[in-house]
Amino acid sequence: MSDIPERRDFESAWREIKLLLEWQQGFGFYLVFGDDQRVSNRLRQRVEDATRLRTHLLQWVRPTQAQTAVDEVLKAAFPTGDDRRFHEWHAPLWIDLTAGPGQEAWESARQQTLAALNRHRSALEQDCPRPLFLQLPEAMAPAVVTWAPDLWSIRQYVALLPHEESGAPELVAPEDVRMEALARSREADQYLHNGSLLEALEKDRETVERFRALRANLGDDPQVLRDLSVSLSKLGDVERDAGNLSAAAVTYSESLELDRQLRIHLGDTPQVLRDLSISLNKLGEVERKAGNLSKATTEYRESLALRRQLHASLGDTPQVLRDLFISLYKLGDVERDAGNLPAATAAYSESLKLARQSRTSVGDTPQTLRDLFICLERLGDVEYEAGNLPTATVAYRESLELARQRHKALGDTPQTLRDLSVSLNKLGDVEHKAGNLSEAMAAYRESLALRRQLRATLGNTPQVLRDLAISLYKLGDLERDAHKLSPATAAYSESLKFLRQRQASLGDTPQVLSDLTVALEKLGELEHDAGNLPAAIAAYSESLSLHRQLRSNLGDTPQALRDLSLILQRLSNLERDADNLQAATAAYQESQELDEQLRASSFKQQ
Repeated sequence: MSDIPERRDFESAWREIKLLLEWQQGFGFYLVFGDDQRVSNRLRQRVEDATRLRTHLLQWVRPTQAQTAVDEVLKAAFPTGDDRRFHEWHAPLWIDLTAGPGQEAWESARQQTLAALNRHRSALEQDCPRPLFLQLPEAMAPAVVTWAPDLWSIRQYVALLPHEESGAPELVAPEDVRMEALARSREADQYLHNGSLLEALEKDRETVERFRALRANLGDDPQVLRDLSVSLSKLGDVERDAGNLSAAAVTYSESLELDRQLRIHLGDTPQVLRDLSISLNKLGEVERKAGNLSKATTEYRESLALRRQLHASLGDTPQVLRDLFISLYKLGDVERDAGNLPAATAAYSESLKLARQSRTSVGDTPQTLRDLFICLERLGDVEYEAGNLPTATVAYRESLELARQRHKALGDTPQTLRDLSVSLNKLGDVEHKAGNLSEAMAAYRESLALRRQLRATLGNTPQVLRDLAISLYKLGDLERDAHKLSPATAAYSESLKFLRQRQASLGDTPQVLSDLTVALEKLGELEHDAGNLPAAIAAYSESLSLHRQLRSNLGDTPQALRDLSLILQRLSNLERDADNLQAATAAYQESQELDEQLRASSFKQQ
């Protein structure tokens, strides 16, 4: 037992593990002993948060049957096929072997699994390019060195986790628990303000747990319900900012249900209605980002109805007008995503009217300028998509002027820099489409420089990576149109690299997959232009597999079918040019079948 460390407090153990994860490149072996699942789950969550923010997605494996445990663990440690993506992403592997405590079959399975991993020690070091956490019952700690001596010799860290005392919150006065929770929430706010998402996540989770404990002790008191709802909403915000949309949606949904419960208790008070509308907007936002447009539209419309109700009762107060403005442009966003441009234009136009009204009332505050900037940008988008380039240019130029005004007033904040880069990209788009290549190039390059500046400040967050990828492929488009294939290839390749890095962080969300298809197809087009048919076919083939995955995730939506048909047509042409006639014919026939399915679907809707 001398080689087993003394039991340490949780935060001390976590600080050491966190440092090792930050320094480590490639394989590392971590042993975790503990019988309190609350504590081990908290540690796994911390590891997942920390590595996700470094653009690595944790893989959790917990065998449920003793007789298959060895095979399941080895399959995870030495993946094949699609599962090799976890290796390529350097995603930490967390193996939980704590099922069936005290059961003979499971004790045997644990020993056999340790022995199997011990035999593969050299292969793990050579072929497993990621951290491996092995979680075992505490009673096994003294025996691991005997059962798996080779594995023990390469351990990076051994954690003997503490036990969490139960019932402690009941021994503290409820008001003291509430004040402690609010203090942790303020700490989380400060961490978030400083860009420290990991620390903000930790503090916000602790806040939620304290408010859950209060609810368990005090019941559904309105103040307790609101505190828990607000804490969940804030946790959802950080999950969203960290790119974890599924976790954010779950958290926002729970917050929304608490708000509905409060409405039943308290009625339609202004605070209740506003809280409910905020929760609906937040849930709508993550549903929209996840590609669930129908759900997002429903949530945004309910939020807008609540805010019109508040406007009718409270009048044109600044807060009421701004809340209405937000609901309208969010509804415009999802209508635009769904291809309903007239509905989007109507929502944006009403939103712009409110923004101008607020500017007239309160002047050029940073908030009123940004609200106006957002509306003009959105209206420019729908005009651009409708082909009205002069109208779009006017809107984008006014939007850019406001972004520069805010940047001058507030300095180099992440928001002012990102807003300015977005405006420059949009102006570059319209100049590019109008054939003004030099003006477009200047706008794109200024935008890219701002986004590199943001990456230097914020690190590889999912949003930073996506923004950089977009700027790079826009610049690549322009270089390609100017017949500068080498700079275009460099821009597209760097863009694709950032999107793959983002995929490692977020997993295969619809937006991640869609972004990757765009980058791959742009690279494929360029390789085709350069006469590199094998490279072009490889890029299009990878894009095709992603389109199939999107169809599987989203169903046979018109957009999914159109996109899949189009990529098959392009791949068919490439295969034909490469004299792969059988592959060309198969792709063409599948494309025709999808087109027929689209026509049949359209006929039924008529």
